[in-house]
Amino acid sequence: MVEYCILYMVQNKMPVLLKKAPTGCRAASAMTFVEIIIAGLLLVVVFIIGWTISSSFTGVRKVRNYETAIFLANQAIEAIRAARSHELGIDGDRRKDTLLADFNSADNIFDKNGEGFMPVITVGNIEYKRTISISDIPSDNEFVGSGLKLVRVNVSWRATEDGKPVEFELVTTHCDQW
Repeated sequence: MVEYCILYMVQNKMPVLLKKAPTGCRAASAMTFVEIIIAGLLLVVVFIIGWTISSSFTGVRKVRNYETAIFLANQAIEAIRAARSHELGIDGDRRKDTLLADFNSADNIFDKNGEGFMPVITVGNIEYKRTISISDIPSDNEFVGSGLKLVRVNVSWRATEDGKPVEFELVTTHCDQW
């Protein structure tokens, strides 16, 4: 035998029949405003923690990309500093036996055995493009050359988080004091 409790709605006074609970007749339970606020705050806290962790992973990836670009630029600068001035070449020079030709070409004989330099380097799924520019710095004395070369190394890649192009530039000089 099933018993029913009769509850009246306040607005239109129509009876609503509810199934009686085994322990007795009780009103339908609902969440209070305070409980809803607390549940919402807990969801916000969980969301903020997740967002912070995700942002830190993105920051670590961005720093790693910059470190790779800095390494590639420093590698080029160290190779240039170790070379003699006449081995460097300058922009527009068509000689194939210069360090600049090795940097700007993947066809050099040294590139096949891992001793040379490649203009495009892939690390992970990111492609870094390294361009080197070397130009003579003019002398104040027209009879004696300055012996200085301006070296500019640019490393560019696309950011993994948004695909925007990013570039790192390193500029130095090379002095022919040998």
